[in-house]
Amino acid sequence: MQLTKHLNKISWSVADKLTYVLYGFATIAILAITNEIEYGIFTLFNYLHNFIFNISDSFTLQSLLQFSAVEEEKPRVNLIALINHTIFITIIVLLVLIFKSPISVLLSEPKIINVANALPLLALFSIPRYFCYRIMYRELKTFRLFMTNLVYFGSMSFLIFYCYFQNFFLTYSDIINITYLGSALGTIVAILLSLKYLKFSFKGKTKYSDIMKFSAKYTVGSIILPIPRYCDIFFIQYFWGTSFVGLYSPAKTLFRFIDELINTVYSLIYSPSVKYIAKNDIKSLNSIITKSVSLLLVTFSFITLLSFLGVSDYFSVFLPNKFVQAIPLFNILMLSSILLPITLLTSTISASGKPEIVAKYSLFAFLIWIISFMVIGFFFNSHIILIPIPFVIFQATIAFCVFRYANKHFNFQFKQLFRIIPDGLMFIKNKFK
Repeated sequence: MQLTKHLNKISWSVADKLTYVLYGFATIAILAITNEIEYGIFTLFNYLHNFIFNISDSFTLQSLLQFSAVEEEKPRVNLIALINHTIFITIIVLLVLIFKSPISVLLSEPKIINVANALPLLALFSIPRYFCYRIMYRELKTFRLFMTNLVYFGSMSFLIFYCYFQNFFLTYSDIINITYLGSALGTIVAILLSLKYLKFSFKGKTKYSDIMKFSAKYTVGSIILPIPRYCDIFFIQYFWGTSFVGLYSPAKTLFRFIDELINTVYSLIYSPSVKYIAKNDIKSLNSIITKSVSLLLVTFSFITLLSFLGVSDYFSVFLPNKFVQAIPLFNILMLSSILLPITLLTSTISASGKPEIVAKYSLFAFLIWIISFMVIGFFFNSHIILIPIPFVIFQATIAFCVFRYANKHFNFQFKQLFRIIPDGLMFIKNKFK
């Protein structure tokens, strides 16, 4: 895979991630017109929603990529994925509603009941949008993805900045209402832009049992992988309370650009990986994963270095004084960005038909993550700077395990982690000949 041939798609993918940056600045604006408690409650709502849909994305929508190599099978795969996606989300949301009171007591936050009650409407808006996202990823329609997210994040950002300049105080319910509107508009645009590919049929040779078998194996690992990303705030809520959730959230928001860029690259390399593995084209497979991992690793290492040299301190210009403590937390999170590119290898391992390997590594890392959170929460509770450390430990464990596997089965050498440096120098040299 030559990156220059895919420059257009990569450019729109980067532009798509800039919509997250736009919303990140809008989130920072929210911090000036709300308080830690209100923002902390909204964060619990937002991360609960994102976690549920991330699980469904793995369990029900990954099949859109795995079983659509044959064009004639796409309508059947589309239909099965949409039905599974809708049923799965409905069941999980109902379970949250049923157990909202015990969860509220466990986390010592009565307003979690209100959070649970607000979830069904956002889920209704999100079901078609997430489905269309996966369709557009499958077809590599990065410009359409960009337009969808521009409307989704742009509409929310516009309302937030309006409230900011009007100096309106926002409660958690106000922020949820803004999210409703953005989600509804984003869903409409997503459906319109993917309409050409929304074909459904019961006809086809793809077996439902094969899809479910793959989904079950794939999901075991895929449920565990996002838990530290989305559920750390529930541990923070338990050990430190809602105000610290509100404090930690800006650090996660600033880090989200890194997180989403990884997710995008994951989606872009998964389908080609499936094709290369099916053709037993190990050379092309090695090329696509080593270039992707190396480019991100070198880039994120440079950004992390700048953060620790003090560049991240300039975020204090935008952050209200009460949230400035989030900057050191962001710096610690950035340590994990050096490791995140290596975890892209989980997509290649899953694409090779071995999602159970990812599940095994994920479970091991998950247990270490829980232990590290418990140790910090019980014995180092006053050291707030340590809150992001379990996330870094989790990513380090996953990165080490999947690299060992890729080294053995895909000929991924350690030196290839840095191959983008000589490749980049050669590209520049050829340009200036």
